[in-house]
Amino acid sequence: MQWRWIGIAAALLWASTWWASVGAAGPDDRAETAPRHDGRSAAVEGLVTYTGPLLEPIPISEAGTERHPIEVDPQTKGLKDAVVWLEGVPDAGLSDRSAEQEPAVIDQVNYFFVPHVLPVEAGRPVEFRNSDIANHGITASSLNADNRFNVTTPPGGSYTHRFEATRYPVAIGCPIHAAMSAWIYVFDHPYHAVTDAEGSFRIPAVPPGRYTLHVRHADGGMSERREVVVGTDRPTRIRVAFDGEDMKAGERAKSDR
Repeated sequence: MQWRWIGIAAALLWASTWWASVGAAGPDDRAETAPRHDGRSAAVEGLVTYTGPLLEPIPISEAGTERHPIEVDPQTKGLKDAVVWLEGVPDAGLSDRSAEQEPAVIDQVNYFFVPHVLPVEAGRPVEFRNSDIANHGITASSLNADNRFNVTTPPGGSYTHRFEATRYPVAIGCPIHAAMSAWIYVFDHPYHAVTDAEGSFRIPAVPPGRYTLHVRHADGGMSERREVVVGTDRPTRIRVAFDGEDMKAGERAKSDR
């Protein structure tokens, strides 16, 4: 399994360089509930697309199937599992955010982590479940020591962890089945989303203003950063288009799994 840990170390080194160059939310002492703004606030929504070569599927031999690091809807060209967030939203209008939230769930199903990408606020419990009939484990690799762990999850078992906000995505794996992987993005604010199977996303309402929009796709190494202006009352629509020139981590994504 030595090659796996070398790959994870390389992924973390790549992630630190990548995220340092673009910026992301850092930790603070805010808790996690949905924001509240006045009637002049508006959501940010849109579509992330990809038109370029796809990475080779990763065989899941135990299940007789495979995992696709880049998934694109054939109709919309929408890119699944891209994380989108806003930088620069003021604190004014946020609720107390001290109330406990229901855990976010990542399940181990048919030798996959489901979902593959999870954005979550710092401090919210994340419950890892094992719905397979096989033994699994969970490794969390992060530059933040409080976000690192290595546990076993037997069939029907679970493990819950609270992550700290970090500039770098937390790499999730299974020490028993090397092809299993996931990513957790941990924010200190609620203004984030992950694209669905059609590439669509919706970020909660924010006050009118000028913000920085970030888009990242971890397995493909694709990234975008742009200014957006949010008006009042109606959603701000955004379209982000990636192509083959934007896929800068294809070989990295292959070798880390």
